Amino acid sequence: MKKRFIAVALLGASLGAITSASAEVTPNAPYLSTTGQGQVQAQPDMATIVIEVNATQAQASQAKKQVDSRVAKYFDFLHQQGITDKDINAANVTTHAEYDYSQHGKPKLTGYQASRSVNVTLHQLAKLNTLLDGALAAGLNDIRSVSMGVDHPEQYQQQARQAAINDAITKAKGLASGFNASLGSVWSINYQTQRNVTMPMVRMMSAKAASADTTADDTYQQQKLDFTDNVEVVFTLNTRALGAAPDDHTQPKSR
Repeated sequence: MKKRFIAVALLGASLGAITSASAEVTPNAPYLSTTGQGQVQAQPDMATIVIEVNATQAQASQAKKQVDSRVAKYFDFLHQQGITDKDINAANVTTHAEYDYSQHGKPKLTGYQASRSVNVTLHQLAKLNTLLDGALAAGLNDIRSVSMGVDHPEQYQQQARQAAINDAITKAKGLASGFNASLGSVWSINYQTQRNVTMPMVRMMSAKAASADTTADDTYQQQKLDFTDNVEVVFTLNTRALGAAPDDHTQPKSR
């Protein structure tokens, strides 16, 4: 019986603590809650290229040797284009057996496939098409993706955050003024780091959209990147006495 009493007492204390914490979410005074949103656009200044090469041979070692040779050839081409090793990542290789399942019964082994992927970070967007053509010429037969980015995304995210703060303050001041009040101090700020940068893929223009003088390099459209942020703020309010409005239906005093 004594143990049950202690458990109930502890539960009551926990509920009391939760109630106290909930009561502090908003001030015990007039307040205003608002959400600010900010958005900044940035012109891409870099691109990430993901290319894959596959080869099938009778032996796994032969398949691996073939893809290694193609990747080495592409490395030489990238170096000629001024791409340094720190912007190239190709430290991976996979091999697997391939089977023919068309015949009934036991699957028939047809060979082994080796695969390697090459990730290239490009800081000179004018060379994008050249690097893609060079990959195909070197035998890297599968261009998986080309995504745009910026070298220093944190500076744009900071700008979007400041825009969200300014938006929250502007909204709060406008609302307070509309109700004949003014903003007091900041009671609370609810903020979560945003990681929703739009990373557009490079896309080709249609033949109709391209003029007769348009080059292949011009057909890759570099879309702008969107950096967004938002913040929730609770302000206390300094209220002022309102004068009697003309339509406040106040009854005249009797004489």
